[in-house]
Amino acid sequence: MRSLEATKKMTRYLAVLMFACCLYAQSNSISVNGTQLRIGMPKSDVLASLAERNDLVRLEGLNDAWCVKDKDHGRQSGCGVFIQFGQEKLSVVSKTLGTANGEEATAMIATFFSMLDGLAKSGRTNLTFSTQEVETDDHMRLRILSFIAEGKMYTFTAQQPVGSQPTKISSVDLTESFVLPSDKVK
Repeated sequence: MRSLEATKKMTRYLAVLMFACCLYAQSNSISVNGTQLRIGMPKSDVLASLAERNDLVRLEGLNDAWCVKDKDHGRQSGCGVFIQFGQEKLSVVSKTLGTANGEEATAMIATFFSMLDGLAKSGRTNLTFSTQEVETDDHMRLRILSFIAEGKMYTFTAQQPVGSQPTKISSVDLTESFVLPSDKVK
């Protein structure tokens, strides 16, 4: 059973999250290290603008996809910004907004996941969101919450070790994506 204080804290967090998503969704661009990106921009303009402050790494196995890494932050693990082009125009921008580690953050998102998953299954909401839960081969549980607001998608991914794994830690990522609708790609 959750305590009343924990429920109040989670409710306040949810209100701030939804407000932030609505504010971000009103913009038609995503800022990447000072460069404003919009779906449909010419590939040459995007790459030239991003190359001023970033290292661009072409990703193997994906059609015209790139990882964007800030030059000022040295060696970064992972790909904080993912871009992809279709027909020489920007078609996908996905940017990690933040990461939190530890059990408290993961427990909060896991509870949030359970609440939204229950709402989705009961049909008692008109919010546009989706939930997914998977267990990886290396015994990590991923709970993925995606919200769609005005053409942007915000995704929380909570990762938790399954069973006793003292070398693995829990973490939560928040990602912002702006993807051209499939009916617009030709």
